[in-house]
Amino acid sequence: MRRLIGLKPLTGTYLKAGDSGDRCVVGFDVWGTLLDLERVLKAIARSVAYATGLDLDIATRNVFKAHEEAKSVRRKNPEMPVNELFNVSRRLLAMAFNTSTGEVDQLIRGAFETAGTDILYGDVVEALEALNHAGVETGIIGNVLFWPSTYTRLLLRKLGISRYFKQCVFSDEVGISKPDRRIFLLFAGRMGVDPSRFIYVGDNVVEDIGGALSSGGVGVLISRRRTEKKYVPELRVALISNLRDLVEVYDIFCGLRLD
Repeated sequence: MRRLIGLKPLTGTYLKAGDSGDRCVVGFDVWGTLLDLERVLKAIARSVAYATGLDLDIATRNVFKAHEEAKSVRRKNPEMPVNELFNVSRRLLAMAFNTSTGEVDQLIRGAFETAGTDILYGDVVEALEALNHAGVETGIIGNVLFWPSTYTRLLLRKLGISRYFKQCVFSDEVGISKPDRRIFLLFAGRMGVDPSRFIYVGDNVVEDIGGALSSGGVGVLISRRRTEKKYVPELRVALISNLRDLVEVYDIFCGLRLD
């Protein structure tokens, strides 16, 4: 058997991906991790500008401002029901353009239907292929703002990557949002592993890393604007700048060996 990376795992034993009981799984955030959120928000702004005749720069600023306001509402109101939060976010976007939530829904759908493959980060497919080849099961835990998870699911299928994910757990489907550890525990249960045996990758320190750690998992922060990578096994955290580093992360935290 060969190891992918010559580093010793935390457990002191080498595990083959897929071994029952001791296997690890990898979970992903979607927006900002797999798919480029900024490109989608800009696509929504273009859709609004085209439909209303509003200057594109103004439309873009309004979309991004509404998104930040919606995230602020989520942070400040952790007990707010997910569906209520979703509706609040839609109203914020509608208010930004003095229109109805129904019109907003149509504009967002139009933006999703015309979205190109450039919203998929360049390191995603290679990383998913490597994990899949190693026998590592993967899944998704995602929050929703502005659009329902059905839109995201459709986009993942359109981009050809939905096939990699064994489970997709979205906040509007289960009534729990990140960083609430319950959604991470639910994910681990659906993947059939102990919470200590999953690695979660995201771009948000609080929602992604904080939630993963609070549930007993490993938190991996992806920051593509940086160049360095850091692994801190004793704290169960890692920092990477490229998803291709996940094979190495898996090796360090779970002990991957392949035939």
